[in-house]
Amino acid sequence: MAELQKGYISTIEGNTARVVPDQVDGSVTKPLTIHASLRGDAGNLKKGTAVVFVVFSDRSGLILSRADGEIFAPDS
Repeated sequence: MAELQKGYISTIEGNTARVVPDQVDGSVTKPLTIHASLRGDAGNLKKGTAVVFVVFSDRSGLILSRADGEIFAPDS
């Protein structure tokens, strides 16, 4: 079973990121896939950004959105 969670980006590694969940002190997730709509300039994700994510029973997961609801677009 999966559960939506909130946390903060710890590190970004290509198309994945590790997240420190709000609910667990000091724990860091395995690398979670960053949803395509949030990659690069579109999500403007960096260390400390609050995100909403899901972790599945096999410990894989997906970062779904920024927790602040902001949407960024690359400069034209």
